[in-house]
Amino acid sequence: MTEDIPFEIDCFRPKDADGVVALYRAVYGDHYPVKSIYDAREILRQEETRETLRMVARNPEGEVIGHIAVYRSILTVPNRNLYEIGQLMIRPDYRKKGVGSQLDHTFAREIIQNHTLDIWGEAVTSHLVSQQMAEQNDYIETGLEMDIIPKSDKPLPTCLSVGGRVSAVLFFKITTERPQTLYIPCVYEDLFRFLYEEIGHGSTLAISGGELPGGTRTGGSMDVLQNVGIARITVTGVGSDFSGWIQERESEAAGAAPVITQVILPLTMPCVGTAVGILRAKGYFIGGALPRWFGDDGILMQHHAGIPNFEGVSVYTKRAQEIKERVYDDWKTVTGMR
Repeated sequence: MTEDIPFEIDCFRPKDADGVVALYRAVYGDHYPVKSIYDAREILRQEETRETLRMVARNPEGEVIGHIAVYRSILTVPNRNLYEIGQLMIRPDYRKKGVGSQLDHTFAREIIQNHTLDIWGEAVTSHLVSQQMAEQNDYIETGLEMDIIPKSDKPLPTCLSVGGRVSAVLFFKITTERPQTLYIPCVYEDLFRFLYEEIGHGSTLAISGGELPGGTRTGGSMDVLQNVGIARITVTGVGSDFSGWIQERESEAAGAAPVITQVILPLTMPCVGTAVGILRAKGYFIGGALPRWFGDDGILMQHHAGIPNFEGVSVYTKRAQEIKERVYDDWKTVTGMR
């Protein structure tokens, strides 16, 4: 509670469903890209099935004036127990009143810890607020996704871009122990040893030296979000046909003209370094580490159809600055922009 602007923080209750829809409309109008959030029945279903866990702020009249959630991503994440955190929204007339920070802190304490959840998220780089919140709640930065949020000419909140695409710092909070051997492409050995000094959790890093397994087929899936210009290819198993398999996925996505194509691979395969080498030859550069993405950890590679807006990336911590510099250097290397 605050003395001059009273509100309460509470877990989502069924009676809040209509209020959550109203809050989305107050913040985004009718322009939020995932249209299911305008359906109160769908919000209730997501909560009942634990696809989404929400916390809200209410004013004395019981209106929902703030919201935050963890949820299973709309894009493919093989580990269904790894939740994305986001959708922090404050009704315009309650902004700059401490609602957002209290929601964020209470949510981290009462939802994430009590449910022992592994969490990931994306903190936009068009401003520092979300990065500061992540740092305050002890999330660990693991990568940088370039230009993943499209420009908008709509009067939307600052989490979206007006006039240019926005990048995001990847961050994780891992609460479960899972000792594993991770095979690191030799070109990224220094970067991943730097990242795993903080990630840890019993992992052993080894240099990937294996060849693609003969006579095997690559497995995986692809999500294409044409409205945001992203294609994400999730590789669950690398086979001897990897190069051709990636080419087929790229051809399938070509009609959507993605600005960003992401490829995510498991780090527990000894041949992952060879697969990454194939991607780098095609212009893919490092995105970062993805703890628990497959249950085991993964690596993110990314391809940009043009020139990434590195100048527009503002980062908050020294660790994030180091990651940004490594990503930038790798992009210059694979594209010959040095």
